Amino acid sequence: MELLITGLIIFIAIHLIPAKVSLRESLVGKLGESGYKAGFALISLAGLALIVIGKGRAEFIEVYEPQSWGTHVTGLLMLFAIVSMVSFKLETSIRRITAHPMLWGITFWSAGHLFANGDAASLLLFGAFLTYALFAMASANRRGARPAGNKMSLMQDGIALVVSSVIYVALMMMHAHFTGISLMA
Repeated sequence: MELLITGLIIFIAIHLIPAKVSLRESLVGKLGESGYKAGFALISLAGLALIVIGKGRAEFIEVYEPQSWGTHVTGLLMLFAIVSMVSFKLETSIRRITAHPMLWGITFWSAGHLFANGDAASLLLFGAFLTYALFAMASANRRGARPAGNKMSLMQDGIALVVSSVIYVALMMMHAHFTGISLMA
């Protein structure tokens, strides 16, 4: 579990830097914008790799037994998560509701998985990401982040729904390959 914890600390710590504007500006001043982005990406990838390896190696310690309906809630929240994450890259109407579609995607993903997983490593992983996403949204709002006020194209909304549906089905089909847990009955 140590690798998982180390990975989470690295990944979340690097993602907290933008919340501390003076620290980010100082790093950009020393490294340049490209150097900062490259360092951010490399450290993020290292943290993510440790998270994946650590979760895979973590001993299964049951904390609670998920309810049978938990997987259905997870499935629904994953659909919201994917639509939100796709909307991060496209100019969709979701941006009129929130300035944080990616963070809402992480919130839906992590909260959903807490309904379906009751082991210690899963609680640590999904709980940490849920806490981070909620903190990051609050922090960004304090710094002035606001939803878009302009009207968005229905075409972009349609594209986001089609792309999200394809990703959702692909993830359902490939979940066992990535996690060892089949979602296909």
